[in-house]
Amino acid sequence: MITVKPVPAGTLTAVNDGKGNTGWLHNCGAFAWSPVQPHRCGVCWSAMRNRQAFNGSWTKAYTNREAS
Repeated sequence: MITVKPVPAGTLTAVNDGKGNTGWLHNCGAFAWSPVQPHRCGVCWSAMRNRQAFNGSWTKAYTNREAS
């Protein structure tokens, strides 16, 4: 199982998937691989096409593979 977790506050090192890819977690729960903060949330845009898709509520995040 793969889980997505926010990067703890105050973390200064780059967090990535081991291949240099960094990720972002939107406040709706969507995760996106991107080196920079995405402009809009694709999930919110597809579902609602409203301001929430552009609200900028992104948190730096990483994935964690757990043994099943």
